[in-house]
Amino acid sequence: MPDSPPPPQASSSEVPSGGLSAGEPLVVLRGVEKRYGELEILRGIDLEVRAGEKIVIVGPSGSGKSTILRLLMTLEEASGGTMRVGGEALYPAEPAQVRRVRSQVGMVFQHFNLFPHLSALENVTLAPIQARAEDPAAARARGAELLAQVGLGDKLEAYPAQLSGGQKQRVAIARALALGPRVLLLDEVTSALDPELVSEVLEVLRTIARETEITMLLVTHEMGFAQEIADRVLFFDQGRILASAPPQEFFQNPSEPRVKQFLEAVLSH
Repeated sequence: MPDSPPPPQASSSEVPSGGLSAGEPLVVLRGVEKRYGELEILRGIDLEVRAGEKIVIVGPSGSGKSTILRLLMTLEEASGGTMRVGGEALYPAEPAQVRRVRSQVGMVFQHFNLFPHLSALENVTLAPIQARAEDPAAARARGAELLAQVGLGDKLEAYPAQLSGGQKQRVAIARALALGPRVLLLDEVTSALDPELVSEVLEVLRTIARETEITMLLVTHEMGFAQEIADRVLFFDQGRILASAPPQEFFQNPSEPRVKQFLEAVLSH
């Protein structure tokens, strides 16, 4: 990573406020359920996230952590409940409204999901040009700026096969920011990386969390990182939010026995 790159410019002020009224949380989930046949993945999730808040989601495998992000990204559809982003219904809603509201949300995936036949810059600019009809020259300039800000200013023309896992994930972060989302979802973005590459991605996320107003929901197993950047930590277990607390309280003085058991297991490794 280059020394002290400027912070990625992702601010909630970049996107119109839509139907959000004064004091209303940016993201509101009420009774959200997700089922696959008889299998219940989410069992009535209630959650409010304020604009600019950094939420870290932890919990055992299969607890529904990633599913909640996929529902917000509309990669999957909820089975019940309601979801609102920016004061507008995301679920249930008509397809045109879903597309409009979803445009406020960006996501970074565990396995990068870059297009292998496109350069780093082309991966970052594809959606602004194709989906938003942005001026190609302006989109490329913005894409180059974002790649520089995640430490990849010298990799604009590199293809994914020429990049390390950490570099690919930083391209994916720049790509998510290129559309100016109000909410950034991050699904275990370091879990597919070799250990020596994790720190470079976490450093970029630290900068985003510290120096931008973007709202973040992160699923992670990096407990030290969670303590450092979270405004609030949520503990998912068996499809429910079992605990929600500021990081110091969550990690130092958990009230739920299940949380204590989980932390003892993960922090002992």
